[in-house]
Amino acid sequence: MAFEDDSFPPVATEPDQPSRMPPDRQRVFMLRRLGAVAVGILILILLVLGVRGCLNARKERAFENYVSDLTTLSDQSNQLSDGFFARFDDPKNLTELQFETEIRADRTTAEGLLSRAESLDPPGELNGAQEQIELAFELRRDALGSIADNVGAAFGNEDPLGALAEITDHMSDFLASDVLYRRAREDIDVVLSEEGIEEQVPESDFFPRESDGAPTLEWLDEATISEKLAGVTGTEAAGSGVHGLGITSVLVNGVDVSPDTDNTVSSKGSSEVEVAVTNQGDTEESDVTVEVTASGDGEPIDTEETIPKIAPAESRTVSVPLDPAPPTGTPVTIDVFVPLVLGEQVSDDNEFSYDVTFE
Repeated sequence: MAFEDDSFPPVATEPDQPSRMPPDRQRVFMLRRLGAVAVGILILILLVLGVRGCLNARKERAFENYVSDLTTLSDQSNQLSDGFFARFDDPKNLTELQFETEIRADRTTAEGLLSRAESLDPPGELNGAQEQIELAFELRRDALGSIADNVGAAFGNEDPLGALAEITDHMSDFLASDVLYRRAREDIDVVLSEEGIEEQVPESDFFPRESDGAPTLEWLDEATISEKLAGVTGTEAAGSGVHGLGITSVLVNGVDVSPDTDNTVSSKGSSEVEVAVTNQGDTEESDVTVEVTASGDGEPIDTEETIPKIAPAESRTVSVPLDPAPPTGTPVTIDVFVPLVLGEQVSDDNEFSYDVTFE
């Protein structure tokens, strides 16, 4: 049985022809595309400028905040300095203990200022200057601490001149701190100028200055510090009186010995050193310590006695025992020392050394 083929032969078609746009419409299309690209570029530029502007504003605020915080610290440090040196200039009716307590309070204040200085958050360009700022505040804290630790001893009789020297030495630390701060200030101001910021770091000189800006160098003189401390109520060396103690004679086992010769004394009986001390000033001195050291073969002997009071121009004698007794037949060096009192300027007759042989 035959089947009819009902399929149709393929119909031939022409290939697709690309659509052609009129030239005018092509130009319009290209202009629109260029316009879109231009708008995109413009938006990108605006975004970049906006981000950069935000970053610049944030950076400027960081500089301004740093300068503001540093200004506050500097102002408070200046106030601390004014109060500290004003107290030395005029202690008013402060007792020795009250004066020392207030100096210790100044140290506590300086400790707080240092802590705040260390917590400052400078922009990266100011890191080097920030290190100098921290060191400046650290020097001020340490100087106040050392002065506070020595004020009590300066009012006492144990070693007032040693304490006075320590106080004077640490006054120079304030001057060193000012140099560091000034260098940091100059570096910061240069960076601020480069960044177009009109802010400036204020000055901060802890050490007193003259009207022309020069350091007041009298604060580096022990005599000045001694005079200032002498004005504190309760200090025996108060006022402008003359102060001075001197060893006028030394007897070892009853023999008047000389520092310029070899001395021989008897070893019979108990050994002792009699020391005569004269008040060469016009102010009564109290709790005067007389120190005696005997050294030679064997263990050194180190002992002392105290003279309760010595009136002006008065001479008082104290006996200092040597126990155990020094060895016999061999030279022994006996050193006699009377510490200087606050305000005393001459120390030539406060210490003598004697070569003594006990027989």
